[in-house]
Amino acid sequence: MSGKKFRVASLFSGCGGLDLGFVGGFKHRHFDFPQTGFKIVFANDFDSDAGRVYQANQKYLGDHSFNPGDVTKIPTDEIPSFDVLLAGFPCQPFSNAGNRQGISDKDGRGTLFYECERIIKHCSKNSKGELPKAFVFENVRGILSSKMSDGKTVPEEIAFKMSKLGYKVTTKLLKTSDFGVPQNRFRVIIVGVRKDIKEFDFKEMDEVVRKFNLPSLQSDHYELTLGSILSDIPKNAPHHDDYWKYSGSGQRMVDLIGPCEDGVEALAKFKRKAPLDKISTTITQGRSWKNIPLELLTPRFRKIHDDPKKYHAPNFYRRFALGEIAGTITASAQPENCGITHPFENRRMTLREIARIQTFPDDFVFPYTSIAGAYKVIGNAVPPVFGWVIANALKSHLEKHAPK
Repeated sequence: MSGKKFRVASLFSGCGGLDLGFVGGFKHRHFDFPQTGFKIVFANDFDSDAGRVYQANQKYLGDHSFNPGDVTKIPTDEIPSFDVLLAGFPCQPFSNAGNRQGISDKDGRGTLFYECERIIKHCSKNSKGELPKAFVFENVRGILSSKMSDGKTVPEEIAFKMSKLGYKVTTKLLKTSDFGVPQNRFRVIIVGVRKDIKEFDFKEMDEVVRKFNLPSLQSDHYELTLGSILSDIPKNAPHHDDYWKYSGSGQRMVDLIGPCEDGVEALAKFKRKAPLDKISTTITQGRSWKNIPLELLTPRFRKIHDDPKKYHAPNFYRRFALGEIAGTITASAQPENCGITHPFENRRMTLREIARIQTFPDDFVFPYTSIAGAYKVIGNAVPPVFGWVIANALKSHLEKHAPK
């Protein structure tokens, strides 16, 4: 894109999903995502698995140094001046999959958004002596109901703190499949712009989707289906065959559930882009523990089966069919709580398959010392295509409304 380059500092960068989206210059399948006009000047993460991946993909993320370590110990004078701060501070304290300790998380992870305030406050002075133009925070939807000690929700606390600092703040819960991502992943996005700039409107993200004709739930979602995503992965793509084997009990459950009705032949039809209604009448019928015969259920699952109202009929061991959109790829990659099982092969999806669902380019590499660590960093990442839509919306907004 034309126009001014905006400098970006990235905290809690993970393996670089949001950073890649903000930089642009990548492909996901046959879609091109051009460079955006943002440039990463600083990146940090505490997790060594994530840092290893980030540093292995500098051809995408740029030649800036990656700064490993505890963000609370980073001297502010080591951070270059920046126009935009990105931060996906750790989400486990607010996650529905965790214990929802929120702001009282004993490890201090729930308070790490205060580091964003600290760094903006003390690293804010650019060459013009101004606050950075904007910030983008990303988190799980559990943050919306997580409370501070005074009763405010965490987003309300963030808005309060950043407003005092000099920002207009807008918050919204978004579903990534509305923005070109083949995954029904819900995330809270908090955007702040300096008070001399017009407040950010999330409708600008919808405009990006329309302008670049990205697939979405609001239009033709065929390209978002699992069958479409899995149909054309290059055989020579890195990690094509790398997958984490299930435990004995997990594998037994997957075997008992059995494959979805539609397999190799249906996948070939997706590659030819056959319409869903021409592929199969069962193409959207996924599976779960509920497909296991009653007499083969463990005592735990028999209890759930016998009293579904008490247990809210959870859909454990979800297996998405080829005609469905995948659920959230999680960091734990456990079959019980995440639709990580391949539609018709009795295994976890490979690293490359989940990287596809997370919209990483096919040559983005995930070097690992443990394969569980690789699943973790991919599951924790912000899908780059989602980041790219946010970046383009914010860039357009700043170019129109920021003082020259």
